[in-house]
Amino acid sequence: TVVQYITRPYVVDGVQDESNYILERVFWSFKPCIEGLKYCKPIVQVDGTFLTGKYHSTLLTAISQDGNRNIFPLAFAIVEGETKEALIWFFQLLRAYVTPQSNLCMITDRGTVILSALQSPKVASEDGLTSVYCIRHIASNFNKRFKNVDLKRKLINMAMRAEFPQAVSWIDQIPLKKWTQAYDGGKRYGHMTTNLVESINSVLKGSRSLPICALVKTIFERTNAWFVEQATKMQCMLRAEHEFPDDIVALLRKNEAQSAMCHVQRYDRENSVFDVQDMLTIEHQRYPITFTVKLNEWWCDCGEFQALHLPCSHVIVICSFCHLQVTTFVAPVFSLHNILKAYEVQFNPIRNQDYWSTYMGPNFLPDPIMRRHQPGRPNTQRIRNEMDDSIPNKPKKCSYCRTEGHNKSNCPHKQA
Repeated sequence: TVVQYITRPYVVDGVQDESNYILERVFWSFKPCIEGLKYCKPIVQVDGTFLTGKYHSTLLTAISQDGNRNIFPLAFAIVEGETKEALIWFFQLLRAYVTPQSNLCMITDRGTVILSALQSPKVASEDGLTSVYCIRHIASNFNKRFKNVDLKRKLINMAMRAEFPQAVSWIDQIPLKKWTQAYDGGKRYGHMTTNLVESINSVLKGSRSLPICALVKTIFERTNAWFVEQATKMQCMLRAEHEFPDDIVALLRKNEAQSAMCHVQRYDRENSVFDVQDMLTIEHQRYPITFTVKLNEWWCDCGEFQALHLPCSHVIVICSFCHLQVTTFVAPVFSLHNILKAYEVQFNPIRNQDYWSTYMGPNFLPDPIMRRHQPGRPNTQRIRNEMDDSIPNKPKKCSYCRTEGHNKSNCPHKQA
């Protein structure tokens, strides 16, 4: 487990107290989380949320995701606020102790402070770190600039270039690789938002009023319980001789059903390059579309193969044509064995405090400048916008196969 903190001297009547220090920032990451990230998707979502206790502080969280689409907590920090200096300090410790991978993709919002921190030489110089933006925050910034909800929806659908040149000029200032799946090289693994870290903020909402020690203990206990639950679940699925999680199996079956409408036209077996004609595209235009697939490069014209790291319908029909195993082209991060490894390192129980060794270090005190002066629970200062509103009349999807028209209880893929 890694713990790093920053303090400043505690001064009383102009005299420095050598036994007490004011705690300004603290960063921590549990060892099981650090070890488990090696078997998760190489993505990290970072965001902050304010604490509601006696002192003004911000809780920064870094979250990843395992191959079963479950939240995987990585690191936490309590800082004075989402300032440039605090974010640079957090990103440096995150890269040094938790995420040293060379292929890491970091998803954040487009706040002025966080962009400034990511562009600073201390963070931007990190090799292999790819920074991309959350599409919901881009759409929110866009709507704040142009005050047009319909135009925001067109931005997301990318269907406005000829009609609104001013809006196009605004969005063209953002590099395509920062906010689109088509140009990110598959680094996002299909993640377009920071919903993972928003979810963990929601989970900890009731704990944000606790003192720091109690908050750390709560995060420790909840993370420990989550690891035990997921490890038990993965072991049960392996005993049932499953190779992949149910969600991945459902997606593969859906693509397999669509592959019945695809036909291999031309192929180069030596270089593993194929042309596949997709008859499903006739529904949207007058003639079918031909897609080129490069199996050795894990690349398809449709973009789904390289974006999700899972075989699309065009890859599946080629596997059937060439008598290849479809599972060969499923990224290892989605296998149950790999997912179980992410939760193999277990938390050690904390002994009763009576058995702890005597602590000889300094005492940490809260910063009196950060104390809230208003009695009672502080009022929220968050400004709600359209991102907080649910989409009206949005069709519901099955939680098992993520398709519309039915729910999990009568899902045909689950019954199959």
